[in-house]
Amino acid sequence: MTRDLEAELQSIPNWTHVSFKKNILDALDRSLEEAETVENVLEGFYQGLGITGTGSGAPGLFCVTDRRMIFMLSGTSKRAPEALDYDSVVAVETKRGYSSTRITVRLTDGDVTLTAVSNANRVNSFISALRLKIEAPVEEVGDADGGQEGRIANLNFLHNEARKIYVAVSEYKQFAGEPSFQRQLVDDLFVLSYVCIEGQPELSEETRLFLSMVFMPLRQRLVNDRELVEDLFRYDSLPLHHRKAILSSWHAFNNEIQKVGRAKLNGALKSLSLLKTYDEEEDTSHFDRVAATFNTFAQVTVKADGTVTPDGEARLKRVRKLVYGETEAAMQATRKQEKKAIAKAREREVEPEESLEEILEKIDSLIGMDKVKEQIRTFINLIVVQQERIKRELPVTPVSLHAVFYGPPGTGKTTIARLLGKVYRAIGLLESGHLTETDRAGLVAGYVGQTAIKIDEVVTNAMDGVLFIDEAYTLAMNKGDKDFGQEAIDTLLKRMEDHRDRLAVIVAGYPDEMKKFINSNPGLKSRFNRFFYFEHYSPEDLLRIFNIFMENASFNLTGPGRGAVLRLFREFHGARDKTFGNGRFVRNLFERMVERQANRIASISPLTDEILCSLTKADVPTREELTEHD
Repeated sequence: MTRDLEAELQSIPNWTHVSFKKNILDALDRSLEEAETVENVLEGFYQGLGITGTGSGAPGLFCVTDRRMIFMLSGTSKRAPEALDYDSVVAVETKRGYSSTRITVRLTDGDVTLTAVSNANRVNSFISALRLKIEAPVEEVGDADGGQEGRIANLNFLHNEARKIYVAVSEYKQFAGEPSFQRQLVDDLFVLSYVCIEGQPELSEETRLFLSMVFMPLRQRLVNDRELVEDLFRYDSLPLHHRKAILSSWHAFNNEIQKVGRAKLNGALKSLSLLKTYDEEEDTSHFDRVAATFNTFAQVTVKADGTVTPDGEARLKRVRKLVYGETEAAMQATRKQEKKAIAKAREREVEPEESLEEILEKIDSLIGMDKVKEQIRTFINLIVVQQERIKRELPVTPVSLHAVFYGPPGTGKTTIARLLGKVYRAIGLLESGHLTETDRAGLVAGYVGQTAIKIDEVVTNAMDGVLFIDEAYTLAMNKGDKDFGQEAIDTLLKRMEDHRDRLAVIVAGYPDEMKKFINSNPGLKSRFNRFFYFEHYSPEDLLRIFNIFMENASFNLTGPGRGAVLRLFREFHGARDKTFGNGRFVRNLFERMVERQANRIASISPLTDEILCSLTKADVPTREELTEHD
């Protein structure tokens, strides 16, 4: 055996209860990649993509590693294990029975199931480890919720993770002749802690407990009770009678986090910089090991209580950039962007949820768009009927959330996209339903490898909501040898498939260009089958929109002025082409009239409210003046 796997696995409580250890160890030794570590295991009966067995499935061991999931059969070491990527996980469901728990992992290309007969503590420990590795939700669909047993299992999981962090850092007590290197490692952990918790009004008990357990043996001078430190990792599970004593040390560690974090956050993590240089000179892989430890530390800190908010996701993104490095200027820009992202996420969290009836009232109150309104109601009726069929266990046809909005500019496409997201939330198709707007510039980069990063950032912000891409057809316009529009399309299609239940993509643009765009790529054509056509507003509709601008700004229009405005709308509407601005044209006209009114009344004294709020025929520009202005 090329590595002492058995010694590594002894730190996992669930390993103690595994059967056929010799065969499992042989299979693991052949299957694990270099430096890949097993983080938790669970024994059970497995129904997979390549391994199915009979009845409840094939008996064996399901492993969570730092890179993937692996299942291997018990009793034999000849059958190749089945490996599953975390990126392919759509959701995880658990269903508890009287004597077993069924864990279903839903993947992009099928489902796998593990039926475990272990007690709740072992199952919950395994689920907690799996939760940290995937972005998909872990849902309880059984009769029980785990109760106190689930909480104890989570505390034991946190204890085990804290011990692994301590062991990993302890390996660097004397490294490359640098006696202070371990201290630098611990300081960098304080910096990462600061990123994870800074500005939080209240931390969960689980977060405070985990951080205290990590730092107690690493900063013993901050702890009065030395016996407590010695006893902390003596057992495989958390000594519950010490829980309050451990938490009593939190105040001292929090002070250290705030002090060190503020002082050292502006630079790169010094320990990782040193390791990167050492690896380049000695051809070693210390950086990868410590970076993985730091990343796991941040993940557990943010998700210690089993939940993660958009705020937490933004913090973890910042940690990854700190760990894997970027220039100081880029870090400054990243911090500004992520503060905005956190602020937006918090705004979404407190945004009041509207009922379907309230949203439909807003849609019905919009001017024009009769066909679009009818399509939205038809879609809602389809979903209502499908949900009823699901309740009765009848087959249903998959419904796509993606849509194409095609039509001239200024016809309310962005407004409808925002309201459609709220409709999706109200009928249970999306959790948030918020709108994220972008265009070619927000998706396509000018350098190799950067386009996928930009798209991932946009998709992350849009997750559980609607991603609205304006003038999407420009992605397919090749602008030279270094154009990455096609890469953007391919990457976006992959993300749409990976997150098909958590993301609605709406592409918008001119009719002819959008038809060519959708037909240019089989992937686009297969994913977009719902089309909304936005027509030009009629002159009368344009006048109604103009009235809204006036009401919002406390203006009124005289009778002759109203007639002049309507004639202007009819002239421009009659001569319109596909670029006619519709609502934008109305806004531009209104702003031009307000400017002309200001010039007209500036010398009048005294100015009454009636004069200030009145627009007249004299304020209406001629067609030639508007054309010159454009």
